[in-house]
Amino acid sequence: MLALCASGAASPGSAQQRVTATSGAPAAIARIRARVAEIEREAPGYRRTTHDLYGFSLEGGELAGLFRGRELRKLAARLLGETWRGTEEYYYSGGRLIFIHVVHERYGEPMSGHAASTIEHRFYFDGGRLIRRVRTQRPAAARDLTQFDPELPKLLRTARLFAACAAADGRDPPACTAPER
Repeated sequence: MLALCASGAASPGSAQQRVTATSGAPAAIARIRARVAEIEREAPGYRRTTHDLYGFSLEGGELAGLFRGRELRKLAARLLGETWRGTEEYYYSGGRLIFIHVVHERYGEPMSGHAASTIEHRFYFDGGRLIRRVRTQRPAAARDLTQFDPELPKLLRTARLFAACAAADGRDPPACTAPER
């Protein structure tokens, strides 16, 4: 199974509060960025799985899993809502989560498909521990988008679900349906 956080379930929430947009050793951040760039460069040669996602967003979604051999390297989810669309990308190295990139675009009008504002989150992990979290919003003066601020424990749970979904065989595997709330 994938090691998402070495410190256990209670720690990510507390780490989320202490970690900032400038925390983490610059060398560690550079290593993570280099690893993510390497995964992107090598992605065309990876084995790819694709599954529909159910219940993760109102209008549905799709998940792509990228594997080097049997090793998960990247999960890419595209989610759709009535007033927004989003992507969640999870990057892995050596079976560990190293980076999460979440983008939510809010529509100016429902179902328009035209993004009026964007909120982006970047989470950097080193040794299974969150070391940096960066949040950007465009335009900066856009109305409050904090409803789209993901909580780290929820992202880690979603990463586990998405990893199971990406690895599943067959059509509409149960792992690709969000658990009941």
